[in-house]
Order: sequence, then C-alpha cells, then structure tokens
Amino acid sequence: MLFAKAQSDLVCKGVETDEELRLANDLMAKVHMADYFSALHWLETSGAGYPSFRREHTRIALWHGELAGSLRMNTETIRLGEARLKTGGFGWVTTEPRHRQKGVCRALVLETLDYMRRHGYHVSLLFGIPNFYHRFGFATALADYAITVELEEAATIPHLTHQLRDAKPGDIPAIQRIHNANDADVACSAIRTCAHLTNKWTHLAKTVRVLANDQGKVVAYFMARKEGARLAVDEAGVSEPGLCEAVLAACARKATDEMVGRMQFLLPPTHPLARFLLQYKSTHEMRVTHDEGGMLAFINLGETLESMTPEWERLVAASSLRDARAEVTFLIDGEEYRVRAHCGAVDVAATSGRNRVSFTAVELMYLVTGCRHVEDILASRRRILSSETRDFLGAIFPSRAPYIWTFDRF
Repeated sequence: MLFAKAQSDLVCKGVETDEELRLANDLMAKVHMADYFSALHWLETSGAGYPSFRREHTRIALWHGELAGSLRMNTETIRLGEARLKTGGFGWVTTEPRHRQKGVCRALVLETLDYMRRHGYHVSLLFGIPNFYHRFGFATALADYAITVELEEAATIPHLTHQLRDAKPGDIPAIQRIHNANDADVACSAIRTCAHLTNKWTHLAKTVRVLANDQGKVVAYFMARKEGARLAVDEAGVSEPGLCEAVLAACARKATDEMVGRMQFLLPPTHPLARFLLQYKSTHEMRVTHDEGGMLAFINLGETLESMTPEWERLVAASSLRDARAEVTFLIDGEEYRVRAHCGAVDVAATSGRNRVSFTAVELMYLVTGCRHVEDILASRRRILSSETRDFLGAIFPSRAPYIWTFDRF
C-alpha cells in the first residue's frame, strides 16, 4: 500500500525544458562522479552530442514536481554475427539522496523500458550494480576479459620497425576501419562509427597511439593508460595479424615510459591480438559476476528473434542441417515462437509448432548471446528432446564470448 502511494506521487518522463535538463545533468554529475565539473562537462558536451542521442533520452522522475531521479539512455546497435539488434543502453541511473527508499529508481527503469518498447528497441543493455536489475528481466551475459603480460616477457621482441606516434583526428577513419575488421567476430559488440570516435576524441586523445608503415599509412592502433603498477590497454587493432608483434612491442615501449612492470590487455578471446598473446607467458582471465556487470534484457522478444534470422541462416548453412527441415517451438514465459529451417532458409512466427521446448527469458538471453552452452541450459531442467531438436538448437545457439569494449560503455 505504501509503495502504491509512493508511485502515485511520482511522475516519470523525458526532459522537456532546458531547466529540466540542467537539473538532471546537475544531479547525475553530483551523485555519480567525484569530479563534478568533469562529469557535468561530459554530460553537456560529449553526452549531448552522442550519435542518435535525443533530449528525451534523459529520463527524469518528479516527486510532487521536484526532481527525484534521472538517467540517460543511449541508442546502440549490437552485432551477433549477421544479426543487428537495436539496443537501448542505461547509464547514470541516479536518485536524489533525499528521495531514496521511495521506489524512484524502480519507477524510472520501468518507464524507460516502456519508452524503449514503444520506440522499437529489441534489447536493453546496462552495466549494473549487484542484485538489483535482475528483477527487471536483465541477465548477466557479458564478461570482462584481461590478459596480463609481464614487461620482461616482451624483451625478446625485435626492435619496433613501424612509426609510433600519438593519434590525430585525421586518423579516425583508419582506426575505425581497423576496429570494424577486428570486431566482426566479437558477439554483442556495439557497431561503432567515425562519429562515435569523433564524439569522444577529446577524452581519448591522450590514450590513443597509432603505428604507421613507411608510407605513413596507419596500420595498427592501441588505447593505453597507466593504472597503478600496470599499463591498461583498453583496446587495440591491427590491419593484419602479422602486426600483432609490433603492437606488443609498442605497448612494451609505452609501459617502459610509464615505468610499470606489466601490461594488461582488455581484449575478448576472439580478437587477433588475444590469440597472438597465447604464445607468450601470460595470464588470461575471464570474469563474470552473477546479477551485476554487463546485463541484457529483451524489450521485444518477437522482433529480436525475427532479427536473428540472418545469423541463424548463416549458422544453419554451415551445419549438417543446411539441406534439411528442422523446427522448434520456444515457450517463453507463456508465449510461443516457432522457428523453422528449410534448405537453409529460416522463418520465425509467434505461433505454436512442433518440438516445444520451454525456456525463461533469461535462459533464452543466455542462448541468444552464446554466453552459456545450450547443453548446460537443457540439462538444468533435464529436458527430453529429439535428436533433430537438439541438433537444431546446437546449430543456432553456438557458444560465444559476448563483450562490450571499454570505449563503448556508458
């Protein structure tokens, strides 16, 4: 009863006036960051100019007309192989301290999810605090990866033959091309444009270095910063795998300049440089924390499954089912979706069909993103399925390593 009363005192909506936007930015900067002026500057410049950002994407909660909470949402497109999903990202979720314990955050999140539903988003993404966002259907599907290499391990690398220099704004198209080429196999990564790099360039300029060949063409890059006693390499890219050694040598030089004894590369395992580092003495780590961190939730399940068909057709074509008929019906929290394949063509319909298998929305998110093995999900409920159904599920739900680059987080 008290909760219902609290909700009736709240109004959640997108900002409409300059004053509402000013107050929302002020609140988010005060609560979220130790450096208030830096945070406010980002919200008013890079944040406001972020690609596809609209004023109404700052959502606010008013308690009897007084600002009680706010958040920002971003619009991203994430890739899953050939599939592209319109994604709404949550960030800067803030409650004014005097209005805590009134359900403000819950109301803001629910209203923003409804906004995404009305505006055609497929999924939502956030990097959440422990044990809160799972109640809205979010599942921890994204891991963090780190590869640690001691500086002395790089001592045997031949002398760097490429030109190493600080990146310039004119390098953005080359960096973007290299990033896209290296990122094709990174599940759930945000599709980045030159506009994304341009938008954050002032914050990146001190961390980005490029390698150029003897014609001056940019052939590799990395983003690195000193973090305690290590050099944190947030991102790297190579125009061809043979340049991985040159990037490692350049990072070693940077680590020497910063007087640190180790390098830590924050790379998903599918990245060319991550695979290259397997030949060195190194520590490869994967970290997943249940009900926090990188989390995803379906906004429109039917549209998401329909958007997966290009990737499912690619996967079926590469499987033993490429010339066969296959069908499965997902029962997801009371709703049915039939997925059929015939000679490589896949169709999805919100109807019943053969080979019914029940999943929760969270289990289906694990399968779609590939962060858990399909056999593990099936075994958790001891489902008895035909071999045809198991083969079909195994084909369309391969294991993946979902990841969002540090640069693309919000």
